[in-house]
Amino acid sequence: MSALIYKQRFFHPNHPKTAVSNYVHIGYIATRPGAVRHDNMPHGLFGKMKPGDLQAFSSWQEVARIAREISREGKNMYRGVISFRTETAMDLGFHDFSAWQQYMEQHVATLATNNGIKTENLCWAAAFHNEKDHPHMHVVFWDKAQTIMKNFTHPEVPNRIRKQLIKDTFAFKIKEFCASRDQAKSSITEITDQVIEQFEAYMKSLNPKAFRALQQRFEHEDEDSLLRLPKHHLVSSPAVEALATRLWVLRGQMPKTGRLVYKLLPPDTKKLVDALVQDMLQENPYLAQMVDEYVQAKLEMAKLYTSDPDNLARQQSKYRAEAEKRIANRILNTIRTIIKLEKASDRSIRQTQYQHTLAEQLLLELLNLMETLSMHAHLDYDDKAKAMGGEWSKQAKKEWLLRHKDRGIER
Repeated sequence: MSALIYKQRFFHPNHPKTAVSNYVHIGYIATRPGAVRHDNMPHGLFGKMKPGDLQAFSSWQEVARIAREISREGKNMYRGVISFRTETAMDLGFHDFSAWQQYMEQHVATLATNNGIKTENLCWAAAFHNEKDHPHMHVVFWDKAQTIMKNFTHPEVPNRIRKQLIKDTFAFKIKEFCASRDQAKSSITEITDQVIEQFEAYMKSLNPKAFRALQQRFEHEDEDSLLRLPKHHLVSSPAVEALATRLWVLRGQMPKTGRLVYKLLPPDTKKLVDALVQDMLQENPYLAQMVDEYVQAKLEMAKLYTSDPDNLARQQSKYRAEAEKRIANRILNTIRTIIKLEKASDRSIRQTQYQHTLAEQLLLELLNLMETLSMHAHLDYDDKAKAMGGEWSKQAKKEWLLRHKDRGIER
C-alpha cells in the first residue's frame, strides 16, 4: 500500500507551442491505451466547463479546442496527475470508472482553491487510466476568468494539494492511525501536516519496494513523459516473433538493386508488403484505431469542401491508402536496416535477438507514428473549420443543394 501521489505543471502560455501542446495533451489522456472509455464512445474524457452536473463530453476534440483557445488568450492550463497503487485504490472502493469520476468531482475543488481559482470560474476535464499497479487520473483545469498570465507556480502549491488530498481521501484511515499511535483527534479538521507526514511514512512502510517503484515513475517524470512511455504493453511477444519471421522472409523477396521505397517496388513485392500491412492492422487493435482516427479526421476536413458522397468515398479510400503507405515505407525502412547489418557483420544476421529487437522496434515506432499523425490531422481540421466558420464551403453547399433541389416537389 502507498500514499497518494499528486503532480502538477503547466506550459507558459507565451511559448509558441503551448496551445498545440495542450490540445495534443488532452487527446492523449482521453484516448491513449489504458484510458477507460465511456460506453459507445472512443474516449474517456469527463468534467465540467461550467458549474452543474458532471459531463461526459461528446468528443475530446471539443475540450481540446477550448484548451487551445484559452492558451492563445494567455490563460494557464494546469495539468495534474493523481495516482494510487492498485491495492490502495481497491481499499478505497474505487472499483469502477464511476467511482473514479465521483472522486475527481469531489476533490477537484481542492486543486482549484490552492491555485487561486474560484469555483464558478473553474473549467476542468479528466481521464482515468487503469494501468497495472498504478491506476491514476489525469486532469486539466483552468480559470476561465483569468486576466493575469502566470509564469510560475511555487512547489508548495502541489505539495499543499497533495497533503489536503491525503487528508480528505484517507480521513478514516488517518483516524485509525492516530488512535493506534495514541494521537486520537476529535475531528479530521484537526489533523496537522506533521500527522499527515507520519501517516505517509506509515503507508510507505507497508510495501516499501512497491512504493519506491510508483514514486520513481510519478515523482521523477512529468505527465508528458508518462504518456509517452514505450508502449511495450501493446506489443505481445508472439506478435513480435511472428513479425520478425515475416520481416526476414520479406527481406529475401526484395529487389537486388534500386531504392527500397514503396512506389518503386515490383508489383509482386508490393503485394507482399501490402499483405503484411493488412495483417499488422488486423493483429494490433491500437494501430488500427489510430489509422481509423487519422482517416476520419482527414475525411471531416474533406467535408468542409464537398458534400458529394462519391467524392467523399474516394477521398476516404485515398486517406486510408496514405496511412497504409506510411506503414509500408516504415516496414521497408526496417528491411534497409537489416540489409545494412548484413553487409556490416561477419556473422549471420539471422539471429533471434536481432530479429526480435528490430521487429519490436518497428511495432513501437509505428504506434507512435500513427498516434502523431492522427493528432495532427485533428489539429489541421480544427484550423480549417475555424477559418471557414465551422461550416461547409460555398462549393459544398452548392453540391448539396443541387442534389436535393427536386426532393420537395417529388414528395
